[in-house]
Amino acid sequence: MWDWQVRTSRPRIWLDEGRIRWLREKVKGKSADEIKTLAGPSTEGLALAYVITGDQASGRAAIDKAFADRQAMRATGATPRAITYDWCYPLFTSAERSRMGAMLVSDARKEMSNRRMWRSFSNTLYTHAAELGLAAIAICHEDRAGEESLRFLAEELNDAMRMFEDLFADGEWPEGFDYNRISTYLAFRLFWAVKTASGVDVMASSAHMRNTTQYVIYGSKPDVLVYPGDDIDYPFQSDRDREALLLAAAEYDDQYAQYFLNHCPGRLFQPTRYNRWRDLLWYAPDRGERSFADLPKSRIFRGEGLVLARSGWEWDTQTVRAPVSWVSFRCGRFFGEHSHLDNGHFDIYYRGELALDSGRLDDDWGMERSGDSVRRSQFFNYYRRAIAHNTVLVMDPDEEMEMGVLNDGGQKEMLYAGGMRNVPEDYDQGTHPSEAGLGACDWVKNPGRWDTGEMLAYAGNRFLTYACGDATKAYSERKIARFVRQFLFIQPNLVIVFDRVVSTNPEFRKTWLLHSVKEPRLHGPDGPFEFSYGVGRLVCVPVLPERRSLKKVGGPSYEFYVGGVQYACGPNASSGRKSELHYGEIPGAWRVEESPAVSASEDYFLNVMLATDKGSMAVPSARLESPGDDSNITLTLGLLEGRSVTASFAKGDIPSAKVAIAEGGRTVFDGLMPNEIVLEEGRVQ
Repeated sequence: MWDWQVRTSRPRIWLDEGRIRWLREKVKGKSADEIKTLAGPSTEGLALAYVITGDQASGRAAIDKAFADRQAMRATGATPRAITYDWCYPLFTSAERSRMGAMLVSDARKEMSNRRMWRSFSNTLYTHAAELGLAAIAICHEDRAGEESLRFLAEELNDAMRMFEDLFADGEWPEGFDYNRISTYLAFRLFWAVKTASGVDVMASSAHMRNTTQYVIYGSKPDVLVYPGDDIDYPFQSDRDREALLLAAAEYDDQYAQYFLNHCPGRLFQPTRYNRWRDLLWYAPDRGERSFADLPKSRIFRGEGLVLARSGWEWDTQTVRAPVSWVSFRCGRFFGEHSHLDNGHFDIYYRGELALDSGRLDDDWGMERSGDSVRRSQFFNYYRRAIAHNTVLVMDPDEEMEMGVLNDGGQKEMLYAGGMRNVPEDYDQGTHPSEAGLGACDWVKNPGRWDTGEMLAYAGNRFLTYACGDATKAYSERKIARFVRQFLFIQPNLVIVFDRVVSTNPEFRKTWLLHSVKEPRLHGPDGPFEFSYGVGRLVCVPVLPERRSLKKVGGPSYEFYVGGVQYACGPNASSGRKSELHYGEIPGAWRVEESPAVSASEDYFLNVMLATDKGSMAVPSARLESPGDDSNITLTLGLLEGRSVTASFAKGDIPSAKVAIAEGGRTVFDGLMPNEIVLEEGRVQ
């Protein structure tokens, strides 16, 4: 366990003598008023202006604001109080010091007493750890609560860091991109404060924290919206992402983070007058940058079972959407209440959201304990479920889902098992009080308990990205014996998805799903079909099953349709908890359902999708070379601009694939796909 001995001198939080000298050199030649403008009018900004300039009026304003915010209950936790107490310490009167110190002690003891929050797999730990840590550092050597808090934190965060490094060293966060902002990002905040206060640098050896920049980079679409997997409320690059990149750039001299800071055009990514103090404190204008063009065009995040890939690195401008494809594919384990039941899901973006993760994060938490209430929830019956994703359903009409949610034919409900909460809590320390008892939901002590999907193989190069996932365990074993999906992204705009699905009963109907925002247009009863959004278009050519039915579902009164029940979200939420959509939220409204026309235990689905500009009439010509009882299924695609692809997939239990790509009559790639995960050449570790 770490030994964090906080120095007695101040300031300590994010500042030491070296950084103060650096700050003063950074603003050399600027007037006090110019520096105050750079710092901004927030409590932190006023306090930072005092540290840099010595302007007591700014420091006094910060103190007054910190007290006023606490009294009006407007402060967002202990952070502004802790910073003000630490940075403006010489300006406090004896009475003020006692009063503010008592507030921080109260903050600290309150945080430590709430054991429900201290679980490594939940963002709540990091939110509260940052508040507790800053308060503790501020009051160290004045009240024993400071030292007690740091000992408490060291034990909790030691468990969390083992989880980070053992499971998520690639940089991802298991609750999805949105919750990364209140987990890893806040761990950055805390560990930076520990570093300046004690000299102990927890971040330096953390692969997870170093690689968080890569998660931010690959998770960003050309329109500055972000990877939408799992629960996500604010699907855009925000000022929180900016702060994390500021910290990463400063800690690791990360030139990719610096490039992002310098070039991301997102309006909500830019600093506002109330948080510009962060840029003043951490941004180094003279730090070198490194273009994303140096990075591989795909990356696997092995802990989550997530692959993100793209055709280029351009951003959209105010007038033009960049001609860049962005795709995702996920097949991995279940990590908790914010995880979706979506193994096998993929997204396709090209100049607009095309194949999307549909539904919306309505805040219906609390309804899951009541079957009558939960049945009204779009969040619990649709958004989290397989039916809202581009994966496969297998309908056993007698299947009963946990919590009393509707039977969507999808993956089994993991949030509760046998009526008891069933999510990983601690990594291996066993101190979190779960419903089943202390340590009963530790990850290490329950091997396999949350294994619902596995990424079997992956490879990425300049021609293609290949991934193979086994999602069999995501479904009830009573209805499905095998579901393996092979996902192939051919640069720059072609996606091939090959599935083998084996049900325990041939009468269980299998359904392949593809979700869209706008109404699909079917070219015939068995395809192809297409849809568009923004200035992008996606055309899908179904190849297998050879005899199939296509059905489009959606539109008014059918947007989020499950088991004969239509749900609504956001402003019209079925649960009654109505709220406006946030910037970038696109719930979708339509889906295509593709099913075999003839019942069988074993079925193969093979679908080819081409992303083009809206208005294009291009449709891939797909020819099946060996559809019979051969050991392989071989697909030949004649595409536009002199390019063709041949892809062969093995039938049976052992998935394999071979791909050949020709351009202008010349073969540019011909090779077997691996049967294991092969990391990208040029990968940043």
